[in-house]
Amino acid sequence: MKQSVAHVRHQERLWTIVCTDQGRCREMDDSIEMELASLASAERDRSFLLVKGLGGAVCLTYMVNTALVFPWYRRTTLPWIVSNRSQVCGVLRLLQGRKGTVVDLGSGDGRLVCAVATQGFRADGYELNPFLLGYSRLLAHRKGLASLARFHRRDLFKADLKQYSNIVIYGEPVILRRLEQKLAEEVTSGSRVICCRYKLPTWAPTTTLGEGIETIYVYDKV
Repeated sequence: MKQSVAHVRHQERLWTIVCTDQGRCREMDDSIEMELASLASAERDRSFLLVKGLGGAVCLTYMVNTALVFPWYRRTTLPWIVSNRSQVCGVLRLLQGRKGTVVDLGSGDGRLVCAVATQGFRADGYELNPFLLGYSRLLAHRKGLASLARFHRRDLFKADLKQYSNIVIYGEPVILRRLEQKLAEEVTSGSRVICCRYKLPTWAPTTTLGEGIETIYVYDKV
Protein backbone atom coordinates (compact mmCIF):
# COMPACT_ATOMS: atom_id res chain seq x y z
CA MET A 1 0.00 0.00 0.00
CA LYS A 2 2.83 2.36 0.85
CA GLN A 3 4.54 1.48 -2.38
CA SER A 4 1.31 2.22 -4.24
CA VAL A 5 0.96 5.51 -2.49
CA ALA A 6 4.56 6.25 -3.11
CA HIS A 7 4.10 5.16 -6.67
CA VAL A 8 1.03 7.31 -6.98
CA ARG A 9 2.83 10.20 -5.40
CA HIS A 10 5.72 9.59 -7.74
CA GLN A 11 3.33 9.58 -10.65
CA GLU A 12 1.69 12.77 -9.38
CA ARG A 13 5.11 14.37 -9.00
CA LEU A 14 6.09 13.26 -12.48
CA TRP A 15 2.84 14.50 -13.88
CA THR A 16 3.31 17.84 -12.12
CA ILE A 17 6.78 18.16 -13.50
CA VAL A 18 5.56 17.42 -16.98
CA CYS A 19 2.74 19.89 -16.62
CA THR A 20 5.19 22.51 -15.34
CA ASP A 21 7.52 21.91 -18.30
CA GLN A 22 4.63 22.19 -20.75
CA GLY A 23 3.63 25.45 -19.14
CA ARG A 24 7.13 26.76 -19.56
CA CYS A 25 7.07 25.70 -23.17
CA ARG A 26 3.79 27.51 -23.64
CA GLU A 27 5.25 30.58 -21.97
CA MET A 28 8.31 30.37 -24.22
CA ASP A 29 6.11 29.98 -27.28
CA ASP A 30 4.07 33.00 -26.23
CA SER A 31 7.25 34.99 -25.60
CA ILE A 32 8.69 34.06 -29.01
CA GLU A 33 5.43 34.96 -30.74
CA MET A 34 5.38 38.33 -28.96
CA GLU A 35 8.99 38.99 -29.94
CA LEU A 36 8.34 38.04 -33.55
CA ALA A 37 5.28 40.26 -33.59
CA SER A 38 7.39 43.11 -32.17
CA LEU A 39 10.07 42.57 -34.80
CA ALA A 40 7.47 42.48 -37.55
CA SER A 41 5.96 45.72 -36.26
CA ALA A 42 9.38 47.37 -36.12
CA GLU A 43 10.10 46.18 -39.67
CA ARG A 44 6.82 47.65 -40.86
CA ASP A 45 7.68 50.93 -39.14
CA ARG A 46 11.11 50.99 -40.81
CA SER A 47 9.57 50.21 -44.18
CA PHE A 48 7.03 52.98 -43.69
CA LEU A 49 9.76 55.46 -42.74
CA LEU A 50 11.82 54.37 -45.76
CA VAL A 51 8.89 54.83 -48.13
CA LYS A 52 8.09 58.15 -46.49
CA GLY A 53 11.71 59.28 -46.81
CA LEU A 54 11.87 58.27 -50.48
CA GLY A 55 8.60 60.04 -51.14
CA GLY A 56 9.95 63.17 -49.48
CA ALA A 57 13.15 62.98 -51.54
CA VAL A 58 11.15 62.65 -54.76
CA CYS A 59 8.99 65.63 -53.82
CA LEU A 60 12.06 67.70 -52.92
CA THR A 61 13.77 66.79 -56.20
CA TYR A 62 10.67 67.79 -58.13
CA MET A 63 10.46 71.10 -56.27
CA VAL A 64 14.13 71.88 -56.94
CA ASN A 65 13.78 70.98 -60.62
CA THR A 66 10.63 73.08 -60.88
CA ALA A 67 12.35 76.05 -59.29
CA LEU A 68 15.82 75.82 -60.82
CA VAL A 69 15.90 73.66 -63.92
CA PHE A 70 12.54 73.64 -65.68
CA PRO A 71 12.28 77.45 -66.11
CA TRP A 72 15.73 77.41 -67.73
CA TYR A 73 14.71 74.61 -70.07
CA ARG A 74 11.55 76.41 -71.11
CA ARG A 75 13.36 79.60 -72.03
CA THR A 76 16.73 78.56 -73.42
CA THR A 77 16.71 74.73 -73.47
CA LEU A 78 19.88 74.88 -71.33
CA PRO A 79 19.87 73.52 -67.75
CA TRP A 80 21.90 74.98 -64.95
CA ILE A 81 25.35 73.35 -64.90
CA VAL A 82 27.37 74.01 -61.77
CA SER A 83 30.94 75.24 -62.30
CA ASN A 84 33.28 73.16 -60.18
CA ARG A 85 36.31 74.49 -58.36
CA SER A 86 38.72 73.37 -61.07
CA GLN A 87 36.83 75.31 -63.74
CA VAL A 88 36.57 78.43 -61.60
CA CYS A 89 40.32 78.32 -60.89
CA GLY A 90 41.00 77.77 -64.58
CA VAL A 91 38.98 80.85 -65.57
CA LEU A 92 40.76 82.96 -62.95
CA ARG A 93 44.09 81.76 -64.31
CA LEU A 94 43.10 82.74 -67.85
CA LEU A 95 42.10 86.21 -66.64
CA GLN A 96 45.42 86.92 -64.97
CA GLY A 97 47.08 90.01 -66.42
CA ARG A 98 43.98 91.05 -68.31
CA LYS A 99 41.98 94.24 -67.89
CA GLY A 100 38.45 95.34 -68.53
CA THR A 101 35.09 93.97 -67.45
CA VAL A 102 33.99 90.34 -67.29
CA VAL A 103 30.61 88.82 -68.11
CA ASP A 104 29.33 85.34 -67.34
CA LEU A 105 26.57 84.34 -69.75
CA GLY A 106 24.30 82.08 -67.73
CA SER A 107 25.77 82.82 -64.31
CA GLY A 108 23.75 80.26 -62.31
CA ASP A 109 24.39 80.62 -58.59
CA GLY A 110 26.92 83.41 -59.13
CA ARG A 111 30.01 81.63 -57.84
CA LEU A 112 32.12 82.43 -60.89
CA VAL A 113 31.13 86.10 -60.99
CA CYS A 114 31.91 86.48 -57.29
CA ALA A 115 35.25 84.68 -57.70
CA VAL A 116 36.20 87.02 -60.54
CA ALA A 117 35.16 90.05 -58.48
CA THR A 118 37.52 89.01 -55.67
CA GLN A 119 40.35 89.55 -58.17
CA GLY A 120 39.32 93.18 -58.65
CA PHE A 121 37.34 92.79 -61.87
CA ARG A 122 33.96 94.35 -62.37
CA ALA A 123 31.85 91.39 -63.37
CA ASP A 124 28.29 90.95 -64.59
CA GLY A 125 26.19 87.82 -64.61
CA TYR A 126 23.17 87.17 -66.82
CA GLU A 127 20.64 84.72 -65.45
CA LEU A 128 16.93 84.16 -66.11
CA ASN A 129 16.09 82.00 -63.12
CA PRO A 130 14.83 84.29 -60.32
CA PHE A 131 15.82 81.88 -57.54
CA LEU A 132 19.41 81.61 -58.74
CA LEU A 133 19.49 85.33 -59.35
CA GLY A 134 18.37 86.09 -55.80
CA TYR A 135 20.93 83.67 -54.38
CA SER A 136 23.69 85.25 -56.50
CA ARG A 137 22.92 88.73 -55.23
CA LEU A 138 22.79 87.48 -51.65
CA LEU A 139 26.15 85.75 -52.12
CA ALA A 140 27.74 88.91 -53.50
CA HIS A 141 26.33 90.96 -50.63
CA ARG A 142 27.58 88.52 -47.99
CA LYS A 143 31.07 88.54 -49.51
CA GLY A 144 31.15 92.33 -49.67
CA LEU A 145 31.31 92.28 -53.48
CA ALA A 146 28.03 94.01 -54.34
CA SER A 147 29.84 96.97 -55.91
CA LEU A 148 31.82 94.74 -58.27
CA ALA A 149 29.58 91.73 -58.88
CA ARG A 150 26.28 92.58 -60.52
CA PHE A 151 23.55 90.27 -61.72
CA HIS A 152 20.89 90.86 -64.34
CA ARG A 153 17.73 88.93 -65.06
CA ARG A 154 18.01 88.98 -68.81
CA ASP A 155 18.29 86.58 -71.71
CA LEU A 156 21.96 86.11 -72.56
CA PHE A 157 21.13 86.64 -76.25
CA LYS A 158 19.98 90.16 -75.37
CA ALA A 159 23.16 91.12 -73.55
CA ASP A 160 25.29 93.83 -75.14
CA LEU A 161 28.66 92.10 -75.47
CA LYS A 162 30.46 95.11 -76.91
CA GLN A 163 31.03 96.49 -73.40
CA TYR A 164 32.92 93.43 -72.15
CA SER A 165 36.58 92.59 -72.63
CA ASN A 166 36.27 89.09 -71.17
CA ILE A 167 33.32 86.82 -71.89
CA VAL A 168 32.83 83.55 -70.04
CA ILE A 169 30.38 80.91 -71.30
CA TYR A 170 29.44 77.57 -69.81
CA GLY A 171 26.91 76.44 -72.38
CA GLU A 172 25.99 73.29 -74.23
CA PRO A 173 26.60 72.97 -77.99
CA VAL A 174 22.99 73.78 -78.88
CA ILE A 175 23.40 77.19 -77.25
CA LEU A 176 26.91 77.81 -78.56
CA ARG A 177 25.73 77.30 -82.13
CA ARG A 178 23.23 80.11 -81.69
CA LEU A 179 25.63 82.26 -79.71
CA GLU A 180 28.54 82.05 -82.15
CA GLN A 181 26.99 84.50 -84.60
CA LYS A 182 26.28 87.00 -81.84
CA LEU A 183 29.87 86.74 -80.65
CA ALA A 184 31.16 87.30 -84.17
CA GLU A 185 29.11 90.48 -84.45
CA GLU A 186 29.66 91.99 -81.01
CA VAL A 187 33.01 90.87 -79.60
CA THR A 188 35.51 93.70 -80.01
CA SER A 189 39.20 93.48 -80.89
CA GLY A 190 41.40 92.51 -77.97
CA SER A 191 38.56 90.75 -76.15
CA ARG A 192 38.79 87.19 -74.89
CA VAL A 193 36.05 84.55 -75.03
CA ILE A 194 36.37 81.67 -72.56
CA CYS A 195 34.24 78.57 -73.09
CA CYS A 196 34.12 75.92 -70.37
CA ARG A 197 33.82 72.24 -71.38
CA TYR A 198 32.30 72.87 -74.82
CA LYS A 199 33.98 74.73 -77.68
CA LEU A 200 32.48 77.02 -80.27
CA PRO A 201 31.44 75.03 -83.36
CA THR A 202 33.51 76.77 -86.04
CA TRP A 203 36.01 78.98 -84.21
CA ALA A 204 39.58 77.77 -83.74
CA PRO A 205 40.69 78.21 -80.13
CA THR A 206 43.76 80.32 -79.44
CA THR A 207 44.69 78.00 -76.59
CA THR A 208 43.17 75.48 -74.22
CA LEU A 209 43.51 74.67 -70.55
CA GLY A 210 42.83 71.30 -68.94
CA GLU A 211 41.65 68.12 -70.60
CA GLY A 212 38.57 65.99 -71.08
CA ILE A 213 35.35 67.46 -69.73
CA GLU A 214 37.43 69.96 -67.75
CA THR A 215 38.85 71.54 -70.91
CA ILE A 216 38.53 75.31 -71.20
CA TYR A 217 38.71 76.82 -74.69
CA VAL A 218 40.12 80.31 -75.18
CA TYR A 219 39.40 82.58 -78.15
CA ASP A 220 41.24 85.88 -78.47
CA LYS A 221 39.66 88.37 -80.89
CA VAL A 222 42.31 90.10 -82.97
